Formats: sequence, C-alpha cells, structure tokens
Amino acid sequence: MASDDDAFATALADICSSASAWRPPRRVTVAEGVADAMVIKQPGGPTEHWSSDPTPYMVEPMNLLASRRHEAVVFVGPARTGKTIGLVDGWITYAATCDPGDFLVVQMSQDKAREFSKTRIDRMVRHSPKIAALMSVSAQADNTYDKMFAHGMWLRIGWPTVSQLSSSDYRYVALTDYDRMPEDVGGEGAVFPLGLKRTQTFLSRGMCMVESSPGREVTDPHWRPVTPHEAPPCGGVLGIYNQSDRRRWYWRCPHCREPFEAAPGLGLFGLPDEDELLEVVREADLDAMTTDFNRILCPHCRKRIGPHAKRDLNSGGRWLSDGQTWGGTDAMVSPKAGFWLGGVAAAYQSWRSLVSRHLHGLRDYALTGEEKDLKGTANLDQGMPYTSRVLLNAARGASGPEDRKDKTLERYVCPPQTRFLVASVDVQGGTRARFVVQVHAVGPDLEQWIVDRYEITDSMRPGVESGFAPIDPARYVEDWDVITEKVIRCTYRTADPTKELRPVLVVVDTGGEDGVTERAYAWWRKLRLQGVHKRVCLSKGASAKQAPLFRETFVGGRGGKDKGDVPLYLFNPNLIKDTISHGLKRATPGPGYIHLPAWLPRSFFDEIQAEVRNTDGTWMQIRKRNEALDLAVMVRVGILRLGAEKIRRWERAPLWAAPLDQNSEVLTVEDRRDMKSNERVASAPEVTVPAARVRPRRRVATSTYLR
Repeated sequence: MASDDDAFATALADICSSASAWRPPRRVTVAEGVADAMVIKQPGGPTEHWSSDPTPYMVEPMNLLASRRHEAVVFVGPARTGKTIGLVDGWITYAATCDPGDFLVVQMSQDKAREFSKTRIDRMVRHSPKIAALMSVSAQADNTYDKMFAHGMWLRIGWPTVSQLSSSDYRYVALTDYDRMPEDVGGEGAVFPLGLKRTQTFLSRGMCMVESSPGREVTDPHWRPVTPHEAPPCGGVLGIYNQSDRRRWYWRCPHCREPFEAAPGLGLFGLPDEDELLEVVREADLDAMTTDFNRILCPHCRKRIGPHAKRDLNSGGRWLSDGQTWGGTDAMVSPKAGFWLGGVAAAYQSWRSLVSRHLHGLRDYALTGEEKDLKGTANLDQGMPYTSRVLLNAARGASGPEDRKDKTLERYVCPPQTRFLVASVDVQGGTRARFVVQVHAVGPDLEQWIVDRYEITDSMRPGVESGFAPIDPARYVEDWDVITEKVIRCTYRTADPTKELRPVLVVVDTGGEDGVTERAYAWWRKLRLQGVHKRVCLSKGASAKQAPLFRETFVGGRGGKDKGDVPLYLFNPNLIKDTISHGLKRATPGPGYIHLPAWLPRSFFDEIQAEVRNTDGTWMQIRKRNEALDLAVMVRVGILRLGAEKIRRWERAPLWAAPLDQNSEVLTVEDRRDMKSNERVASAPEVTVPAARVRPRRRVATSTYLR
C-alpha cells in the first residue's frame, strides 16, 4: 500500500504538470513556435530543430493556421515539399506548446494512422524536450491513437469513418493526404465538410486544415481556366482549393527581376510538344535528354536559370492570390486560405528528377500504352492533377465546335439547302423540370444546320394569378400537350417570305424520373386519336454496348402476349455519338457536316463536348449538362426513322425531302393566315396539312413514315 507521502508526491506532480493549462497562449507565430519546440530526427540522420530555411514557402500556410479570419487552410503540393512536417507535425507542436486545444488528425486509413503515430508523433515527442515535458504522466494517457497532455489537450489520431467524424468537437482538425480518402464517408458526404463541422463550436478560434498532393483525375479535356489560378474541376483537394483565395508561389527572375509563377507542371522547362517527345523517347538516351532540360526558362527574358538558383528563388519567393500582382495589395477574399505549390519549387525534389521521371513515364506510355507512371509523376512530383491521354486523344482535333461558329446563319430561318426539319425534345426533371428542344434543318447527304434551340418551362395549366403552372412531365400527361402546340405545329421561315417549313418528325426522349415514361406513352395515344401520331417518334437509348444501331419495338402492354400498342425506337447511343462526333470534326461543309450558328449560347458548346469516347468504343460523360449532344443524337435517330440515310439520289427524294419549292411540308402564309398565332416568333398554330403534290413515281429509298 502506498504511503501518504507517496500519494502526496503523486498529487503534487499532477498539479505541477497541469499548471501549464492556466498559462495564456504564447504570442508567437506558428512557424516561430514550431522552430522553437520541434526537434526532428530521421533514422540515420542528424537531430536538429525544424527550420523554415529549406522550405520558406511553408511559413505563410503555417502561420495562417492561427488565423482568426479564416476557417480553413488548404495546401496542394507534390511530395517532398515539407508540407506534412510543417502543417501536421508542426501544427501539433504549436498547439501543444503555445495554444492548447483538442486536436484531431485524420489519416487516409487505420494502418496509416498507426504508422503516423509510431513513426512521427512518438519520435517527435521523444526527441523534442519541450513537447515531452508536456505529456501527461498518467499510464492511460499515451496509446497508439490517443495522446493526452498535462494541460488537458487531447490529440486523437483517426481515419475516415462516420464515428471518427461525428458528434465530437475539436478545436483543431487536420486532414492529411486528402485525395487518397474516400469521396463519401458512410453516406454522410465528403471528409472535409465533416471535419470542418467539428471545429465550428469554437467559432473563429477553430481551424480545419487539409493537405494533399493531387490524386483525382481531370475528366474534362476541354476545360480552360477562367482566372489564372483556377484549378481544373476534378474535385478532391483542388475542389476545396477552388473555393479559397487561390494563392500560388511566385519567383523573381535573377536576370530581369520580373516575377513569374513557379507553376505546377513542367511548363517552365521548355520541353518540346508531347507528340514530338513520344516519337523521341522510344529510343533516346533519356539521361542525356534530362541534362539538356535541367534548367528552367524565364517567361519574360527567355534566359535559362540553373538548378543551383532554386534555393535563392525560394528565399525571395512570395505567395500571390488570384488576381494579385507582385507589388499589389488587392487579393481575392475567402474564409479559406488556399495554397497550390508546383513541384518545380519543392525543396526536396531536384529538377533533374522531375524531368527524368516524366520522360521515363512517357517512354513507358509510348511502348506499352500504360499511364500509371505518367499519372504518378504528375501527381507526386509535379503537383498536377492528371488528365488521361485517352481523353486528350479523344478530344484532340483540328478545331473545336466553338471555332466553327457561323455568323451568317439566322435563327428560325431554314437555309436554302434544307430538305426537311427534325425537332428533338429532351425531358429534364428535378426542381426545374423542362422540355429542351433543338431543331435541325437537314439537307442533301445529311448535312445539318441548327435553326432553333429553346426550353419549355411553362405548362398550359393555370398557375399563380394569371400565369401558367410550371411543367411537370412526370405527373401531368396534359403538360405534354405543349410539345404538340409548340413543337409539332411550329413552322420556320424560308428564303421565300411567303413560305414556311414545318418539322417532318419530332423525336422525344422517354427516359427520366419516375412517371415520365408512362406519361409519354399516354400522350402518344392522345396524338393517335388526333391523327398526328406519325409525326412523333418516341425514343430510348439502349444500355447494352453491343445493341443494334436502331430498331423498333412496341411497349405499353400489360405483359405476356400483349406486347403493347406504342412504338418505341431503341438506338445504340455509342454508335450514333460516333456519327455526331464525325460531323462536328469534319473540316469543310459536306456530307454529315453540322453547321453551328453564332447565336447559340456558350453553354451549348460546353454541352456538345460534354462526353468523350473511350478506347473501348463507349462514351463517357465529363460534364453535368449534355443536352446539346443528346438532342443531336435524337435528331440522328429521327433521320434513321425516316430512312433518309438510304437516299442516294437526292434529286429523286420523296416529297417530304424534296427541294423547298416542291416540298410537301412547306406551308404558305395563306394556309395559316387565319390561324391563331403562337407566342414563339418561329412557330405557327395548328394547320391543315395541304394536299401532297403529285409527282412521278420513282424507285427510291424512302421511309414508311408518311404512309
């Protein structure tokens, strides 16, 4: 049994060790506090206090961990920058010795959490006397995942689970190697919002830090930055960075003294075009090539800067936020302080190694088609998110769709070459339900011109006051009547002011939220009673990769032998998108060429490039909105339904595809003069179909559509 003296001695030791809890925070910066207290000893290396001299770019991110104006600090950078030892180990040191608070470190897995505890935290405590003196003397205060300090601070080392990131409050939360964490934690969302929520109880005294090298791939090869420091929309740590004030690291040229960005990637090395490199690296002496490109090029004076200058460049470097100049004070404002460092500035990564690893990755890709090494060096060495070469090759062309805008094409007007019109309708659900309509004029050899694109958001049901209720195609079959009035019965102007042309076919998508398909079938049955059902083609993309290009089926039955009474046209979207892609990439007008008028909005060109083709022949969506592409696909489905792709001699085309002066779908002004006009400039009310002109019977490929 312990004596009273022993009990008194233990109590006295506990009281003395906890006295630091009553001390006010030390008024030093984070970098100063870390330099004073943290001692580093790597196996086989010297024992030394942490210093910012090799990594001056870490000082500002570290100091902002104590900011009262920011709720979070995000740091994006390659490996070997010193980011983990400064932002995680150093921050723990500062919190323990200068401003205590409960601290949560989240590693990407339980194994990594154990490794971090044993190889970094335990060694840091063992070799740093000022930290060791603050550790609690209790036997239960030090285990693998929990460290208790005498002043009451609790350090928790965890990994991404709902239990780790819920309920508890922490003043400090550090998320390390973020892009290797799961995108969703137990259905609760991403790790960063969950970690940030844990600090909000402490108001401006709380802080969440997230650091990582990029790990998520860029899925949009057409993306271009809007502002100089914007990161690609690939999610992960760069998605958080885009929400911040977007700081990047700048140097001043030792020759001309002009500032320039030490940008992520290899842009400063002046490497040849990648296509040229791929031809060279197969058999080249890569060591000799690396030596040739072991210097960077000042973008202002074009003088070379050798690797011996990197330390001086970093010492005089500066973080600038998006839009800020070297001598300017104007900066983007955000509650998140964001930093993105390129591998060219990394203290522990040589320029020679940067170039060499990239060239070896290119050689492996050139010889085997394997991209693993290229992605690894882009993420971990260059600090860049990776874009698959498959996507880049799929998106590459002589020019993009936006480069072929035609300012001579008017909206609502059919070009003289027009033979018929096909309208397509895409059904969009959700909180802003709508019908999206696109109308193509089709000429000989299936050359196409877009003559209209619009959205229908209002139904014909009474709404608030004197307005109409919003479209709800999943619940109200009568809402589909707006397609009848505004699409099927519309007309478009021709070069002859007395004549207008109506769509020969309207292709309508039947997919979408629950209820859309059933309402589409019911609407088609209503059209059958009105006698206009043959002007509508209900369509649906087939999910099977090897599905036929186009086939008719019947749906709407009750099962068994009742196959249904509604014709539905199934199509292979991959094959048809190949055709659309060829039409968009064709350099000169002619068969299959798709003319894009200048009046189309910017969003259209984003949508038409919203998918890219994989090497296996399938198409992958890289942007959220792809209506323009889907609508162009449905126009092609309409062409197949009409059998227009089988027409070889266009001078003998059927009446609905005849020249405009002979076309059966042309209406005169007299035909529609007394009709009730539609609200749309380009549309016309319901009309009586004029009698078809009698033409000599010829043996031509045609459609059964108008029979």
